[in-house]
Amino acid sequence: MSLEIRWIEDLLALEQENSFSKAAALRHVTQSAFTRRIQNIEYSIGFKILKRYSKNIEFTDAGQILLASSKSIQNQLSTTLHYLEKNIKNDELSVKFAVSHSLTTQFFPKFIHALTEEIEALKLEIIASNLEQGMRLLKDGSCDFLICYCDRNTLQQLDDDLFASRKIFSMEVLPVTINDTRYKQYQLDQHFPLLAYSKHAFLRKCVDEVIVNKLNFRTLYETDNAGDLKALVMQGLGVAWLPRLLVESEIQEAKLRIFDTDQYNFYQDVYIIRSKITSSKKIDYIWNFLAG
Repeated sequence: MSLEIRWIEDLLALEQENSFSKAAALRHVTQSAFTRRIQNIEYSIGFKILKRYSKNIEFTDAGQILLASSKSIQNQLSTTLHYLEKNIKNDELSVKFAVSHSLTTQFFPKFIHALTEEIEALKLEIIASNLEQGMRLLKDGSCDFLICYCDRNTLQQLDDDLFASRKIFSMEVLPVTINDTRYKQYQLDQHFPLLAYSKHAFLRKCVDEVIVNKLNFRTLYETDNAGDLKALVMQGLGVAWLPRLLVESEIQEAKLRIFDTDQYNFYQDVYIIRSKITSSKKIDYIWNFLAG
């Protein structure tokens, strides 16, 4: 048995119109011809896809599975065409990255420097985003790669047939405050103002698991951007959990203080995710270079 593209279009038309006559008109055939085409699908796969006793258009279990596969194929094709339209002109490929905010300023510049030495005439575009935004950009073909904080449970929500992921490294996330006696010196065993990630940021969930119902705090400020939290900490406004890579120099220069307990530190994995639909020599090389 071989899959015919017109089956996909016929099934989607039937679901959309919920009527044989309207679906036939949409597919530019007579109703009798369209009915025969649906019957041919059933004959070819060996299963009934419509419930005959129903007054309305109602798919059987087999029909629902075939319909879901048809939608998946249509989405893959739409994503591919969207990608080609937006990214490939005159055989010149621009590689787009969606990157978690805190990784754009420290991790990504080092990566770009190493990568540009390996690939000539490489054009990169970077979109700072949280995990939710990055996933959306990846799914609709608006970026080629997503570099983000993530975990296996989140990755399991992605379709393995459409996306691939690899762990790059683990980032230590630390509770820090300003180390300047001109400002109030906060302690974790006392009430303190929290400079927090917004609910859309992946690190918000990670920090909440460490501190909620364990520490006495009030949320003073929320943002997706770890860089903004760092700036507020540097102004003595409170305590924030920040990636070590983002605050390493300030810690070494004693501008920021790490709380002297490992109880509230944690490590968070950083992943690179790509779509399996889009591919080129440059994209494949970057995938192997960064994830290898």
